[in-house]
Amino acid sequence: MVGKMNKAILLIVWLGLLSTSFADSTNWHSVAEDVIKHIDEVEVAYLKNRPIEAKKAVVSAYFGVFEDRKMEAAMRTELGAKHTYQVERLFGDLRKAVQKSQASAEVSGIAESIRIAMRRDGAALDKAGIPMAVFQVNQ
Repeated sequence: MVGKMNKAILLIVWLGLLSTSFADSTNWHSVAEDVIKHIDEVEVAYLKNRPIEAKKAVVSAYFGVFEDRKMEAAMRTELGAKHTYQVERLFGDLRKAVQKSQASAEVSGIAESIRIAMRRDGAALDKAGIPMAVFQVNQ
């Protein structure tokens, strides 16, 4: 009886995690928060004097989430190329600041600018009702 109960609890927990993962991947706010997690990693690694980790986290934020999950494409379509370019430039500024060993305050300031941009733009895309599926390959 206890074994069946444990399996049932595990199944419920697993289904809950699965549904949370699915729900999290269906809106732009969640994509923005995923970018922000990587930006947080950049800042933490940089403050701990781990520049290689910080550089990898910048690359992963930009290419692994922002571009790969099509937020860049959605922003370009809905918010315009100029606006999107300015946001993309922040990622480049952060990467360069890490590479050039800029002051921690400089890195933190750029990281905060990215956080603000991601939350603002994720909310704008969700408010506009831009479906994530529109930007998927092979449709």
